[in-house]
Formats: sequence, C-alpha cells, structure tokens
Amino acid sequence: MTGRTGAAVVYNPWIKEAKALAEALGRRLEESGPVWLASLEEFEQRRGEARDYGVVVSVGGDGTILGIVRATMRDGLPLVGVNLGRVGYMTELSPAEALERIGEYVGSEAWVEERAMLDVWVRRQDGESSDASRREPMHGLNEAVVGRAGVSRPLWVDVEVDGAPLVAYAVDAVMVATATGSTGYSLSSGGPILYPESTSLLLKPVSPQLSLDTGLVLAPNAVVTLIPRDTDSAMLTVDGFDEMVLHPGDAVDVRRSSYVARFLRTGPPRHLSPGLRQRLGSPPRSRERSTGPDTEGA
Repeated sequence: MTGRTGAAVVYNPWIKEAKALAEALGRRLEESGPVWLASLEEFEQRRGEARDYGVVVSVGGDGTILGIVRATMRDGLPLVGVNLGRVGYMTELSPAEALERIGEYVGSEAWVEERAMLDVWVRRQDGESSDASRREPMHGLNEAVVGRAGVSRPLWVDVEVDGAPLVAYAVDAVMVATATGSTGYSLSSGGPILYPESTSLLLKPVSPQLSLDTGLVLAPNAVVTLIPRDTDSAMLTVDGFDEMVLHPGDAVDVRRSSYVARFLRTGPPRHLSPGLRQRLGSPPRSRERSTGPDTEGA
C-alpha cells in the first residue's frame, strides 16, 4: 500500500443511486480513517487533495473508473470500484456486497493489481508533436482508436510497428488496446481477451473489408504507428475522453506508458472480473472471493 490512510470516495453524479451509496460507504470507512467524499466532477477539479488518502473508492461504472485513473495515475493511488454501471469489467464489488466488504480494501487483505496504460502522440505533418497546447502525450487505460469522422465509407489506415510497415487496412476503425481495453471496444468487435496484468499491446481492426479481422498481440515495448490516408475524415479518440481531428500527413504513435493503473483486489491473481465472467457465460455468485486455487484466470 502507500503508507497513507483513509479513503477518497468518488461517485458518478449522473447515476441516481451513486451519491447515497457513496455516503453510506463513507460512513463505514470512517471507522478506519478519514474520508473525503466527492462527485467525479469535484474530484477532477480538486484531485490534488486525493494524495492524502490511501485508496480511492469509485462508485459508478467503468467510465467513472477511467476518469479517476486519468486524474490519479501520477500519484500511484490504488482504486477499488463499486459497480453501478451497465458492464463493470473494471469494478470489484457489486452494490449488494460493497458495504459488507469495503473494509477489506483499506486493511491488509487486498493486494494491488497493476494495469498497463498507453501513451499516445500525434505527429503533425508540419513536424510539431501534437497540438501547440499539448506538451505531453494523451494517456489511456483502454485504447487509442483511429476511425472515420462522420463519413460513411471505409477509412484506409497504414499500420507500422517499430517503424516497419505491417499492414494497410480498409476499415471502420483501427485500435491499439491494453489488456484492460481488450475487454471493451476490442472485445465487442471480436478481439481476444488478454489476462489483466498483461503488458502486451493489442492491434485490432474494426470491420476490415480486404483483410482478416484478427487481432494481433504485440510485444510490450512495441511502438505502433497508425497513419490514415483519408485524413480529411479521420478522428483519434483515447478512452472516449480525448478527441483529435487528424490532418493530412499526420501519424499517431502508440506505446506502453510508464504510468500504470493500480486496482485493489482480494481474489486470486489473474482472476477475471465478475462482469466479464458473466458475459462469458459463468453464473453470477453472491461472493466473488475465493480461497481455493486459481481456476478462473485468463
């Protein structure tokens, strides 16, 4: 853990039940240390205050977690998610079990699972790296996607790995995903699932017309470059937060970041999340903690 105590409890204000559950969790956590309660908007504006706490509790869905990770990645704060969203692949607890089990995650029973993140740079055709106002890469936990921008026709994207040409796709989009992102957009477009702590990169085309739609698992230190040919209609998005229109001659470089997302877990290592196991066909269980051998890893 971090040596800091207490918890920052962050809730999604657009989910009706989130604030009340966050307040109840806060009261429970006050038994073991100080608590800071904030909406996601407040947290992003005052994120420096979270450095005083030992753990961040997310009350919402996967989108809430993505927002928190972006705000805390430099501080290395571990996070535990309570799922009030539709999917919850990154969350650890259901609302029904959160009040009973939340104490496990601020004590000594939890361990830290580190998830790889992405650094994404845009090389402008005029030689500038990204926009003049952007002096560092965009950061993502899920994926970087180059796709069409409002034009109903295939987008040609040239792909290079470590500077060497790999393939040219005619697609709706091409993405570079992390292991975490492998259970998101990539999975919905037919991609493979990487085990949670994998540091490999996943290259996945979306609806390619003239090539296989197979995802390619690349080395963790690979640099993937995406170069759209029809740049008048191309758009880069990173985790659904950052968006950038791509101009003629632009190239997008994606590599593994030096930052990681840190999640608190109590299940065995490589244990798939409850939400993902349900999607794969496993029946839900009232308690996702196991004391037996790891038989459900990826």
